[in-house]
Amino acid sequence: MSPVSEDSTEDPADLSPALTVNPPFTEEIGPGETDDPQDPLSRMERLIAAGDREGALAHAHDAAAARDAEWWSAGLVAALAHCLIDLAAPGEAAALIEPLAAEGRANARALTVLARARTLEGRHADALEALNEASYLDGRSAEVLLALGAARMAAGDTARAIADLERVLRLSTGENESQANERAEAHFRLGEAWASLDEPARAARHFRASQAEDASDRRGAGIRLAELEAQPAPTKASAAYVRALFDGYAPRYDGHMQETLSYRGPELLRAAAEKAGVFDTAPHDAVDLGCGTGLSGAAFRGACGTMLGVDLSPRMCAAAEASGFYTRLVAGELVAALEAEAGPFSLAIACDTVIYLGDLMPLFTALAAKMPHGGWFVLSTEKTDGTSEEAAARGFEIGPARRFRHTETYLRDVAARFGFEIVSLDRDVLRTEKRVPVESFVCVMKRV
Repeated sequence: MSPVSEDSTEDPADLSPALTVNPPFTEEIGPGETDDPQDPLSRMERLIAAGDREGALAHAHDAAAARDAEWWSAGLVAALAHCLIDLAAPGEAAALIEPLAAEGRANARALTVLARARTLEGRHADALEALNEASYLDGRSAEVLLALGAARMAAGDTARAIADLERVLRLSTGENESQANERAEAHFRLGEAWASLDEPARAARHFRASQAEDASDRRGAGIRLAELEAQPAPTKASAAYVRALFDGYAPRYDGHMQETLSYRGPELLRAAAEKAGVFDTAPHDAVDLGCGTGLSGAAFRGACGTMLGVDLSPRMCAAAEASGFYTRLVAGELVAALEAEAGPFSLAIACDTVIYLGDLMPLFTALAAKMPHGGWFVLSTEKTDGTSEEAAARGFEIGPARRFRHTETYLRDVAARFGFEIVSLDRDVLRTEKRVPVESFVCVMKRV
C-alpha cells in the first residue's frame, strides 16, 4: 500500500475519502455476488480489478446504452459513471450521464455524479447547472446539498458552500446511521471550508463534530485536528480512513503511482533485500503487509514459495488477487490479520505501509510472534530528521501530506526491542510529491 498524492491533474485533491458523497454503489444499486454476466456492476468491478481500463470503459458505455435490458436504470448508469471517475476518466463519466440529462431522464443521484465529473474536468459552471437541476428534483436531499457545497468550494465560492453545508445540518437530524453519516460529511467539509479561510477555531469545531458523528473517522478528522494543533496527533491513521482512501484509489493506482509519481518502492525494497541476502534463503513463506494491487508481490514473487497479501481495502485485495502473485488475500487491519494467522512467516514485506502507522509497537509485537529466528522484515517509510517537537518526543510525526514519517533512531530502537537486527538502513527516493522527491528509509532487518 502506497501513498496517495495530489500532484497530477488526473488525480485532483478532491478525490480524498472526505469527499465520498457519491459512492459508487447505493442500497438500491450494488454489485452482485455472482459471476452472472447480466450483472453489469459485478463485471465492472472484475474489469477494474484485472487492470483492464479500456475494457471497463467500453463495458460502462455498452451497459449504459442497453436501455431495453431489464436491469437498466438511471441509478445503474450513475454507479457506472462513478466507477469511471475512480478510473480517472471524468470526461467518460460525464458522457455516460449527459444523454440522460438532455432527455430529462437523469434522477438527482445521476445529476450529482454528473456534477462531480464536470467539477473534475474544471467545468464548474456546468457542474453547478447539473446540481441546480438536481435541487429542483429533490431540494431537501442532503446528498445534493453536499455536492453543491463541494462544487462551490471547487469553484472558489466558499461562502455559499458553507451555507449549503450548514443547511445539511439543519435538515439531517442524525436520527439514523445514514443521517449521522450525512452530518459527519457536512461537518468535515465545513471544517475544510473554515480552514481555507484561515479560521482554525471554527474549523476545529467542525472536525470534532465530524468525529463525534462518525467514531470510525473515515474522513481523517483526527489528523486534520492534529494539523491545526487542536489536539494531540493520533498514533495511526484510522482503519476506516485508510480503507476509504484506497478503495477509491485502487482503480487508477498502478498507472498513477508508476507513471505520474515515478514510484519505485517495490524495486528498491527488492534490491535492498537481495543485497542483504534475503533471496539466498528462498523460497520464503511470506506476508505482504499492505499489499495494495500487488506491486510488491510482483517484485518479490521469485523469493516466495507462498505469499499472503493483507490490505485494508477490499478493492485493493481484488486487484491483488487478479494479479496472480498471492497464495491468499485477507482484507483487514494489519495487526489483527497477523494475530489471526497461524504463521510462521520467514519474510514480511511492508512497502510504504507504515506511513499510515505512527506507533510501530503493535505491528512489531504481532510480527515477532509469527516470525522465527532468521526471518526477514523488509520495509520502507518516509523519513523525518526528528527536529520537530512531535518527532523528538515520539520518534514519528505527521508530515505535510498527512502521512507518518519516522526517525532513524525510532526504527533502530523498535527493531532492537523486538529482537530484530538491522542489516541495512538506506535513504532513497521512492516517489515524488508535487514533483518534489520524497526522501524515505529502505530498511532490511533480520530476526535474531
